[in-house]
Amino acid sequence: MCMSKPLETVFRENLRFYRQKAKLSQEKLSALLDKNINYITIIESGKSLPPITMIEQIAEILRVEPKCFFDPLEKNEKKFFDKEAFIAQAKEQIAKSAEEVLQTLLQTSPISAIISS
Repeated sequence: MCMSKPLETVFRENLRFYRQKAKLSQEKLSALLDKNINYITIIESGKSLPPITMIEQIAEILRVEPKCFFDPLEKNEKKFFDKEAFIAQAKEQIAKSAEEVLQTLLQTSPISAIISS
């Protein structure tokens, strides 16, 4: 399989993608790795690449498989499930449905005749 982007670029883009999805700053991830505050900044900017053992540690913190850093970003975007966004959207849909049900019940129940008179 031929890649259109250099593997280093794919790695950096995926690292940034998964770090942001985990809602971690570059500094926070660096601290969790017990590295200099700019460690992840240096990696994401392309000035350095981490050793394999560090990639494994980063993957563990971000809760992804290390191989995910090397898949094209488009594949990762399709695979990633944003739990918080899903819950927020579900809550909104449930609230809207509940409101519609209540409106229907109020319009069709004998109580609505008593309330409106």
